[in-house]
Amino acid sequence: MRKILIIVAIVGFIFSCEKSNNFPTFDNMEVTAEFVLNNAIIIAEGNCAGDFQTHTYICLDSVLNDSRCPEGAVCFWQGNAEAKFKFVKSAKEPIFFNLNTFPGFTNDTIIGGYKFTLKALTPYPSLKNVNLPKTYKAEIEIEKEDI
Repeated sequence: MRKILIIVAIVGFIFSCEKSNNFPTFDNMEVTAEFVLNNAIIIAEGNCAGDFQTHTYICLDSVLNDSRCPEGAVCFWQGNAEAKFKFVKSAKEPIFFNLNTFPGFTNDTIIGGYKFTLKALTPYPSLKNVNLPKTYKAEIEIEKEDI
């Protein structure tokens, strides 16, 4: 009887432990990617990329505006989308910064020894999908900068 209880306990323990590739949450945002240097990563609005060893996180907080010329429209300029990011390193106060899609506006910045460059913001506006709610994703490249 004792062997059966031990076997049941072991089997129960094995099935209660789920192997998950999900990252934990950070500051009420889900960490969905690793903080990777010198490669473009995709971060969805309201999510973060994190390096758990150095406690470094970059989050796409929100998209402040999106006035890009919609696909299918004729515009006199290409427009701009402005995204708000949150950067946290080693549990210090978060630093908020904005990056833009229009080449004439700020699309990169250096903070805390890292250079952040906004490569793309999707979805791109379209005349066909005017009323669909947008779930933005930022493609951002992170490089280490010597300070």
